[in-house]
Amino acid sequence: MDLRKSSITADILNILSDCKIHTINEIADEVEVSRSTVKRHIQSLSFRYPIQSFCGGVNRGGVYLPKNYIYKGRTLTNDELQIIGRALKLLQEFDSNCKVQEVISSLLDRYSSPKKEENEK
Repeated sequence: MDLRKSSITADILNILSDCKIHTINEIADEVEVSRSTVKRHIQSLSFRYPIQSFCGGVNRGGVYLPKNYIYKGRTLTNDELQIIGRALKLLQEFDSNCKVQEVISSLLDRYSSPKKEENEK
């Protein structure tokens, strides 16, 4: 997933995290992307999050996260992720504990930006 794509996904999740009903147009205007881009991202997000959507004509349909679902705050920005990644790499260099290095490697793999060869596939 490239940086712009992950930023759009994070922005959409941040909008939906208030558990209010939002229209596709409203989300598209807020994130500054097309309606079809918002629809694709919401479809993708719905595999991980209990996003609900319903149809209802002009300005009557909507998308929301249920109130009983608690989305733990906002997502990290790309700059924040890069800083955390650098800090974890430094920590990994100075800590000889094998278990700590495994955890740090796992975190780096999970939250780092994809490498070029992964993007090209």
